[in-house]
Amino acid sequence: MSIDLTFIGQIVVFLTLLLLLKKFLYGPLNSLMEQRSAKIAEGLAAADAGKEAKAKADAEVAIQLKEARKKAQEILAAAEKRAAEIQEEITNKAREDAGQIVQAAREEVDAEVNKARMVLRKEVAGIAIAAAEQVINAELDGSRHSKLIDDVVAKGFGNA
Repeated sequence: MSIDLTFIGQIVVFLTLLLLLKKFLYGPLNSLMEQRSAKIAEGLAAADAGKEAKAKADAEVAIQLKEARKKAQEILAAAEKRAAEIQEEITNKAREDAGQIVQAAREEVDAEVNKARMVLRKEVAGIAIAAAEQVINAELDGSRHSKLIDDVVAKGFGNA
């Protein structure tokens, strides 16, 4: 085996080509690959951080939602309590008003009864006076007196 000049030339050309490829192709390509790997690693780290932030935000939202529900329940309970108080106040007021109306009606009925009694007394007094006048004007006969009184009473109470 003999090493000739062509073989040495090929080795020199090969090594030169290898050095040029390493410097101008593989070097920048490796640099770009490392940068790309770093960006991917940063993206994965950001995604993990985003997942953690989302988990924290979800937990915070759950806590706030729980607090909001609790406050809503408290507000509903307070509103129901106030509604019951208002209903009781209205019921009591209605009872008082009804009592006042009944009392006023009783007083009015009593006044009307007293008025009717007064009218009746006046009529009875008038009848008694009319009967007495007729008895006095007539003769003093017992049977006739009874008949006159019965007639006057019938006339007087017939009008009432």
